Amino acid sequence: PKAAIIDQLRSSQLTETSRFPNQAFIEVAKELLYKRFPEVDYYSDNATVDLYKSLSSLSYKCIIWRAHSALNEEKKYIAISTSEKYESRKHNQYSDDQLTLCNITGDPNFYFGITPNFVKECMSGIFEDTVIIFMSCNGLKHGYCRTAEAFIDRGAKVFISWDGWIAPSDNDQAITLLLDYLIEKNNTISEAVNNVPKCSSPFYGSCTLSYYPKSEVGDYRIPNYKEDNIAGNARLVMIAVSSRGRSKLGHVS
Repeated sequence: PKAAIIDQLRSSQLTETSRFPNQAFIEVAKELLYKRFPEVDYYSDNATVDLYKSLSSLSYKCIIWRAHSALNEEKKYIAISTSEKYESRKHNQYSDDQLTLCNITGDPNFYFGITPNFVKECMSGIFEDTVIIFMSCNGLKHGYCRTAEAFIDRGAKVFISWDGWIAPSDNDQAITLLLDYLIEKNNTISEAVNNVPKCSSPFYGSCTLSYYPKSEVGDYRIPNYKEDNIAGNARLVMIAVSSRGRSKLGHVS
């Protein structure tokens, strides 16, 4: 079992107006994740369509997804932006209902973005009890939960995000606090999310951290996969030693 940090906001493919690097947040997030996970992978420039397609087959139990998103007001969903700039003949194997374009405020470029149908129809593999912390505006905006639903349908345990617009600095501070509650203090999903204060600013307005689905997952705690992994390896060693012992005894007799 592994964890992943997808840091599209830091990608060098974005322009300066849409990039929001925060190495301090990444280091703290890694430090906390390593308390529960034996491996933590990091993606930024390589937060591509192909990576997103493979995510559900890479054994991640927790994904910190620091990315831009875009609202599709007609079809009521959020699209998750990649670090790939739009090219007219690239990814033509996908339909418009699977892959779309994200226009990031202040950035003259368009970037490929995945839709709920991409999650349902194009991802390979199944998430298994994966906790997805989607660090983006409007990830759980009221009436726009189709993307969260798609991840749950593909096996994710819970989708945590904001119900409105949020400033990048407030986002990083709040999710640092969330990770501390989830990992250091071993809070349940409900306790951790509810302990994160509402964020507000004159420019972005106010927003609240939430999670989906509301039923069933509120009492879930992120397991200590690091301890489980060590214990599992110890059991395998014992079985191997025991098997060798039986083989030797058989030979002697």
